[in-house]
Amino acid sequence: MTFDDRLTTLDTLWSVWAKHGQAMIDEQWALPTRLGTWDVRSLYVHTASWPAIFPSLVDAESDAEPTHATAAAVLRTFNAPDGAANRFRGWNADRAREDAARYSTAQMIEQFAGAGPAAVAAARRRGPVTVDYFGQAVLRLDEVVSIGILEATVHLLDLQHALGLPQDVPAGALAHTAALLAEMAPPIDFIEAATGRTTAGVFPLLT
Repeated sequence: MTFDDRLTTLDTLWSVWAKHGQAMIDEQWALPTRLGTWDVRSLYVHTASWPAIFPSLVDAESDAEPTHATAAAVLRTFNAPDGAANRFRGWNADRAREDAARYSTAQMIEQFAGAGPAAVAAARRRGPVTVDYFGQAVLRLDEVVSIGILEATVHLLDLQHALGLPQDVPAGALAHTAALLAEMAPPIDFIEAATGRTTAGVFPLLT
């Protein structure tokens, strides 16, 4: 995908999230999810943090050389046994529950309906510059967008599962996420696991 294609895909995903939020009734926000103790509200506010923080990433242009060439490289680092995804798992879970109680439904939906699209437009103007990724990496903005696509896609499947809805995700988002996950895996292990030739523990790639 080109940079513009990735931004279009991310914008489309966030529009789907906004529509789900606008359609849900009170009882649905309290439904359990397959993500431990998170209910739908916690899942929604966690995913809404991406459009909320994306403007700061767009503005975080850096003169430094990228520390990672691709989104897959960053995600491999983050999801290593001692990586940030594992070290901050409990903190992220607690933060989502706290934010679910702190923010109104309208505020959460607005991240997808307003803040996100505005940041996508700003990113189009900025171009695929190199940015500081939360102080954890230096990465091109197009690769940052790929991580956003993966987050919105994986959690959209979680949301639709919790709501008992058919899995209906934009095709471009599914293809991009599947390709990114495949890129994260060691190639031989992935091929052999995918073709049933090994039971080695390739999965999960994300924690």
